[in-house]
Amino acid sequence: MLQFLLIYRRSPEPTGRTVQYVKVVPGSALKDYFNTPHAEPGQQQDGAASTATAPKQQEAASARQQDAPVTGGGGSPKQQPPPPPVGEPTDAARPETCNFLNAIFRFLFRELRDTPAVRHWLTKKIKVEFEELLLTKTAGRLLEGLSLRDISLGNSLPVFKTAKLMKPVHLNEDGMSEELNFEVDIEYNGGFHLAIDVELVFGKSAYLFVKMRRVVGKLRLQFTRMPFSHWSFSFLEDPLVDFEVKSQFEGRPLPQLTSIIVNQLKRVIKKKHTLPNYKIR
Repeated sequence: MLQFLLIYRRSPEPTGRTVQYVKVVPGSALKDYFNTPHAEPGQQQDGAASTATAPKQQEAASARQQDAPVTGGGGSPKQQPPPPPVGEPTDAARPETCNFLNAIFRFLFRELRDTPAVRHWLTKKIKVEFEELLLTKTAGRLLEGLSLRDISLGNSLPVFKTAKLMKPVHLNEDGMSEELNFEVDIEYNGGFHLAIDVELVFGKSAYLFVKMRRVVGKLRLQFTRMPFSHWSFSFLEDPLVDFEVKSQFEGRPLPQLTSIIVNQLKRVIKKKHTLPNYKIR
């Protein structure tokens, strides 16, 4: 008994663990989502025409069935099920609503909007944009420096109206996607705005107020592993952007400065965030 107790007094040694690599395999529903062919606009119109003629064909078929004699020993005739509607898009081909994403993002926005970490991160990004703006020829002729006085993130985030998986999806041998592209309709009316102190080239200073009133457009949201894992977003075409810009120099508006800022902001969106241009993130 004593020897038995001495044996079990020793601390048990942990059993060795081997590293196991498990392949990630998509489920059947996800495979259907990836492999459903994308309907072209011409095919959708043909499908709509077929849908319009389908009820007439169905009525004619039912009339022929009623006129046909009943055979086979007095049994009741078996009615054929109606054919499925032609031309209706499948669930995988329809644009998807993003209400659940909008609800989650709105909740997180309310919690994180005024935190120091978010404001510090956003301030750093804006300062980088200021430095690039000063390097342009047009702004460099008038502006000497830009400093951020105040920033407001507005009262909401961009709203994702609909999203659609852009086909075809390139799959590897395991059926997993190497790249995903989504077409997303967005709209923004949140009122993001900046207050900026401007140093002019002739030693004077001015005040600038920039507000983003509205943005509407189609985004391409991309997740890819080629040539390395990254994601990006960019407008598919020039978006509708409405800025409100006010400038003040010695108590008076400065239209020249206002025009320069508006044109530079629109140029940045076109050169950095509209296809074929995008920023890897």
